[in-house]
Amino acid sequence: MNKPRLILPADLRLVGQDSRRLAQLENKGELVRIRRGVYTKSADWNNSSPSQRYGLQAAAFQALAARRPVLCHATAARLWGLWIVGLPSKLHVVTDVATSGRNNNGVMRHLGSLTNGIVQCGPFLLTDKLTTTMALVKELAFPYAVAVCDSALRKPEGRQAVNRFTAAGYVPDAREPSWGTDGPQGPAVSADELRAAAGRLTSRAARERTLAVINFASALSGSAGESISRAKMLQLGFPAPVLQQPFILRDGREAKVDFWFEERRLVGEFDGKGKYLRADWGKGKSIQDRVLAEKAREDQIRAHGVGFVRWTWAEMMSRERFVRLLLQAGLPQK
Repeated sequence: MNKPRLILPADLRLVGQDSRRLAQLENKGELVRIRRGVYTKSADWNNSSPSQRYGLQAAAFQALAARRPVLCHATAARLWGLWIVGLPSKLHVVTDVATSGRNNNGVMRHLGSLTNGIVQCGPFLLTDKLTTTMALVKELAFPYAVAVCDSALRKPEGRQAVNRFTAAGYVPDAREPSWGTDGPQGPAVSADELRAAAGRLTSRAARERTLAVINFASALSGSAGESISRAKMLQLGFPAPVLQQPFILRDGREAKVDFWFEERRLVGEFDGKGKYLRADWGKGKSIQDRVLAEKAREDQIRAHGVGFVRWTWAEMMSRERFVRLLLQAGLPQK
C-alpha cells in the first residue's frame, strides 16, 4: 500500500492547475476529503487502518492550522501507546484561551499551556507522557483510568518501541510516527511522578480519586483487557490476584499467567485476540498452531494441580457474565 499523502489546493496551484479540480476529483470518487481543503487518494484511504486514518486527520488539521497545534488527551495517548479503549471520535488539542470554542468541527480543545510539558514526535507537538496520563486518569471511569495508568508505568518492549520523542523544537524525526502502536512508547512514568502530579490537583475529591487509581496501578499488567479485568474484580468484590505468576513447563520453560489466586489455586487469563492474530507474537505459526500451543501450555500449567478460568473481552465487559464466570470458577465475592 502507498503511504497516504495529503493533497492541498496549493499543490495544484504549484503545477498551474485549478484547485477547484480537487472537489471534482472527490465527486468522481478519486479523492477523499479529510478536512475542508485537505484530501488524499481514495485508494490509499480505503486501504488504511482506522488508526492510520486518525493520524491523517491529525496531519490534515495541522496542515490547516495557523500555528502548529499541541495534541493532548486521547490524541496524544495514541502516540504514547497508552491503553485507551477504542479510537477517539475527535482530535484533542491544547488551547491557552479560556473563551475558545471547546468542541467544534471534530476537534476538542482543552485549556492548558502551549509551552510547558510539550514534546515532539515526528512532525507533531504533544503533551508529555505524565501530562497526558494525568489528563486521562482524572476524567476516565476507574477501570479505564487504571488501564491508562498501568500502561504509563510500563517500559516499552524493544519490538514495540516504534515512536521517538524529542524536546519541542528539534528537527523532526524523518520516520512517520505510528498511531496504532502495540504497546507503550517512550520512557515509563514512575508512580512517584504520578503521585506528585496528583498532589498538585486543587480539588480534594480529584486528588483522592486520582491517587486511588495510581495506588492500584501496576506495571505488571500486560494489556488493557488485563487492567480493566483487574479493576472490575475489585469493584465487584472479588479477591485481588497476583500478576504474572510464573509456572515451569515440562520442557523447563517459564510461563507467566495473567492472574493467580493463590488461596483458590486458580489461574485466570484474559483471552485477547492478540495472542492468536498478531503476526509478531506467533513466531510464524498459523492461528490453528497458536491455539494448539496455548492449549498445550494450559494443560502443562494445570498439571501443577491448579484450576484455570479464561474470559474474553465481551464476557469481561458484561457485569452479569463476568460475575457468573468468576463465581463458577470458585472465587468468593464479598
